Amino acid sequence: MYSWIRIIRPLNAIMGFVATYISALVGIGLGLFHAGPLILSTIAGFCVFLVISGGNIINDISDAETDMINHPDRPIPKGEIKIKSAEIASVLFFVVSAVLAAIFLKLLAGIVVITAIAILVAYETRLKGTGLPGNLAISLLVGMIFIFGGIAVNSVPRMVLLFLMAFLTNTAREIIKDVEDMKGDLNRKTFPIQHGLRASFLLVIFFTLSGVVFSILTYAIGIFGIIYLIAVIVADAVFLLSLAAFRRSPKNSQNFSKLAMILGLVAFTVGGVA
Repeated sequence: MYSWIRIIRPLNAIMGFVATYISALVGIGLGLFHAGPLILSTIAGFCVFLVISGGNIINDISDAETDMINHPDRPIPKGEIKIKSAEIASVLFFVVSAVLAAIFLKLLAGIVVITAIAILVAYETRLKGTGLPGNLAISLLVGMIFIFGGIAVNSVPRMVLLFLMAFLTNTAREIIKDVEDMKGDLNRKTFPIQHGLRASFLLVIFFTLSGVVFSILTYAIGIFGIIYLIAVIVADAVFLLSLAAFRRSPKNSQNFSKLAMILGLVAFTVGGVA
């Protein structure tokens, strides 16, 4: 059982679940906690959880060979989970998510879920080896979580800036992860392998700082108040720490970036409530 928990990487899936709630909270404020919106948001969050979990499984399936070097402790390289079993589990997760969205949420929400699944499959079959386009596909999926949460409670316009912030900062993190995995990615055309560490660092700076700018812009145009600004400055400071750590330790840089994204979710939560 523990191996299945590890292969779905529940922290990422839980973050997606929470992000769905937060996007709904930003959309309608404390009205989220009325019975109707709360139920819809919970269903939407569970759909996101399932899609992310299924995506993590197919990621481990496709990376089975490189993980022998990069992540030998993962369940598939260790022989704890068979590839066929993992394939069945990923399909099950995707189907359940799509069915839940189609039955309980709006048609548009169901389309978004199916689109997300299609992007995940396209990434694993075609885009993973393309470098930056693959990074952008994953970040598009992360940003779509906020749009999806807005759709669930019929409040999409305010989600656009949140989508952009998530898209930009996650792209930076994806590139950092590729730098971290350069040793084992000899047969993959990731951006760091194609263009080197310096170009990768410049791109990470661009995406990170762009995300920081949009995080401040949400306050400047009045979407969030001063309490959000204080909270998001903390998240932005950690994003800047991820840049400072990049050259010395891509692993630490990636960890700082993940922490900053969690702090960003906290800032969004504060912004939605305040």
